[in-house]
Amino acid sequence: MSSTVIGVALACLASCMFNVSIAVQALEARKLPSELGLQIGLLGRLLQSPRWLAGLGLQAIALVTQTCALLLAPLSAVQPADAAGLIVLLFLGTRVLGERVGPVEIGAVVAIVVGVVVLTAAAPHREVTHVDSAGVLVPLLAVAAVAAAPLALRRFVSGGHLVVVFGAGFGFALSAFAIKLIADAIDRGDWVGLAIAAAVAGVGALAGTLCEQSALQSRPATIVAPIIFVVELIVPIALAVTVVGESWDGSTVPIALALALIVAAVVVLARAPQVAALVAGGDDSARLPGSSSATTTTPDLQGAEDDG
Repeated sequence: MSSTVIGVALACLASCMFNVSIAVQALEARKLPSELGLQIGLLGRLLQSPRWLAGLGLQAIALVTQTCALLLAPLSAVQPADAAGLIVLLFLGTRVLGERVGPVEIGAVVAIVVGVVVLTAAAPHREVTHVDSAGVLVPLLAVAAVAAAPLALRRFVSGGHLVVVFGAGFGFALSAFAIKLIADAIDRGDWVGLAIAAAVAGVGALAGTLCEQSALQSRPATIVAPIIFVVELIVPIALAVTVVGESWDGSTVPIALALALIVAAVVVLARAPQVAALVAGGDDSARLPGSSSATTTTPDLQGAEDDG
């Protein structure tokens, strides 16, 4: 079995753990006052919850698993495999909420599986990168600026603003790309680079988590989840190609088509009632002002946009 296949399998496992932790943590975030949105105090309160801490522990295990995946496979194959976690949420949604899976959801699952298989076959061989510090600094600062924007603007935007949702996506994207740098630093034995990359990953995860939990307090998961997933998928891959020189030579078309297929499937599946309810934190916590339950009704997008 090739290292790329093993790496993708580990990435799928990591994604499943990440997504289960999202459902657990969102349930706790919904219990807290919305006034805590975009404040460190929100995380302080969440850190007092044993269930939220359990989700954090699961994320730590997933982080190690994801790093191992990137030691074996290129980011172009590993990052899209994160979509596999949505399949687990769909399964849990049908079991927990008792809802049936329709042809749309089945089609989205098939599309994700096909897309990941194509990427696994077409992805270039993993290479240890030796990036120039100046060359990687500017793009990372740009991504970090978008991730930090909601925190800088918290006096002017609410937790449910779209800026906050995109901030979460860019925060997690920054963390995902930093994990790639961590894997490469381990391969090179560059412990200083490892420490710096780990710090960047931690900052990205902190900003992403704070923005995500704040957004889920007041916005439907059917809007929050697809945006975060897509940004977290596309941005690290774009950085891998443009910054670290991950080559798609000879495989550009199949990789591009597979990515498009996975992105479309992610949007469809993340908007499925079963998945949205779990991302939002379960049946009771999925109720939002101006809508019925997210477990039974897809919120009105235009109405949600007006709230932002």
